[in-house]
Amino acid sequence: MFKFYLILLTFIISSIPSLAIDKDSLNSFNKSSETIKKVSKISNLHIESEDISLNNTDPLLESNFSTEIVTFEHNEVPVDYKLFKCHIKKTDIEVQMDYNKYVKRQIDFFGIKWQSKLKQMITRSAYFFPVYEEILSSYEMPLELKYLSIIESGLNPFAGSHVGAIGPWQFMPATARIFDLTINKSIDERRSVLKSTHAACTYLKQMYKQYGDWLVALAAYNCGPGNVRKAMRYSGNKDFWGIYDYLPRETQNYVPKYIAMTYLMNFYDEYGIIPAPINSKEFDIESVYCKKGLDLSVIANKLEISDQELLNLNPEIKTSKIPFDQDGYILIIPRDKYDEFYNCQDELIKESEIKAEQIRIEEAKKPKPKYYYVKRGDCLPIIARKFGISVSNLKSWNNIKGSLIYPNQRLKISN
Repeated sequence: MFKFYLILLTFIISSIPSLAIDKDSLNSFNKSSETIKKVSKISNLHIESEDISLNNTDPLLESNFSTEIVTFEHNEVPVDYKLFKCHIKKTDIEVQMDYNKYVKRQIDFFGIKWQSKLKQMITRSAYFFPVYEEILSSYEMPLELKYLSIIESGLNPFAGSHVGAIGPWQFMPATARIFDLTINKSIDERRSVLKSTHAACTYLKQMYKQYGDWLVALAAYNCGPGNVRKAMRYSGNKDFWGIYDYLPRETQNYVPKYIAMTYLMNFYDEYGIIPAPINSKEFDIESVYCKKGLDLSVIANKLEISDQELLNLNPEIKTSKIPFDQDGYILIIPRDKYDEFYNCQDELIKESEIKAEQIRIEEAKKPKPKYYYVKRGDCLPIIARKFGISVSNLKSWNNIKGSLIYPNQRLKISN
C-alpha cells in the first residue's frame, strides 16, 4: 500500500549512485526511511512558521476553477459550541478539540477570508495525505496531525519563510540537521515530503512524550520547548489553555489555527464549500529507479518535458545533476513517459556522460580564483584598491557582512 502512495505522490525523492538504470531494481528498492536519531538535542530548537500564502496557479488544480465563495450571514461561519462538539463526536479524532473564541475566530478566517485557498487545500490533500497517514500510522500518532502541514506550508514542498524555514513542515536549517535531513548545494531534504514528514513525526512525538498533551506538543513544535517550559513556570499550569497567555503571540494563534483547520477539513461540506477540481494530469505520475545520477536536462529533453516540470515533480533536487546515494534514487516523472524513460536509458546515460565531460572541460578553462592573506594593518578598502576590485565584490566573494577581518585570513580576490 505504501508503495502505491509513494508512486502517487509527485514530491517524493531519495538519492543515488552509478550510471546504469535497472527497471527491475525499482521493485526491490528499499524505500524505508532511516530512523532519525539525535532527538535528545532538540530541547531548545524552534521551528518557525509563516502565514500561508498561495496563488491560483497550482499545478494540481484546474487553471480555471471558480474562486466564488460561500457567503454566511453576519460574515461568520454558522457554528457554535454545541454544533462543533456534535460534529467532533462523529470523528475518530484523538487530539483534543476545544471550542472557544480563539478557535471560532480562526474558523471564521479560514471559512470566509481564506475559503478559496481552503478549497485548494481540500484538493491538494488527496495528493499528500495518503503519504502523511502512512507515516503517522508507523509512528502510532494521531492521523489528524496531517492537517498541521496546511498551517505550516499550505501543503507546498517549496514553501519558505523569511527566516529560512523550508518545506512542507517548515524546518529551519539547524533543526533539519538534527534530524539528519541533508542540506547542501545539490539537495535540500526539507523539501522531501517523505523525509521531512518522518522528521516532523519524530519531533512531535518527542514533544508529546515530554508533555503528555498534543496541544502543548504542537505549541512546542511552533515556538520551541524552552518557551513552553517558561510559560508553564510563569503560569503554574501544564495544559495549553492554562499557559496560553504566557506563550508567544504566534503560538497563541498557531494551535487555534490547527484546531480550526482540522474542523473545516472534516466538515467543509456541511457549510456548502466545494473543493477545487483536480487537475487529473498532475496525478498521473510514476516513479523510476536510477542507479547513477543522470542529468535532469538530458532526461527532460528526451522525455519532451521542461526542466522546470521535472524539478517541480522532484522538489528536493536543487541542481541539474541528480544527487548520489549508495541506495539508489527514485525520480518522479509523468506516467506517460515511463516506458520511454526505460527504452532510452542507454541514450540517457551516453548523453549525460557527454554533457558531464563538456562541463568538466568548461570548468577547466575557467581561471582559478586568486587569494590574498590578510596582513596586520589591512582593511577591506586598502585590499580592494590594491587589487583593483570593489569592496562590495570583496565582501560578496568572501561572505563578509560587516567590515571585520583578521590577520592571516584568506580572502578571495578574484571570482
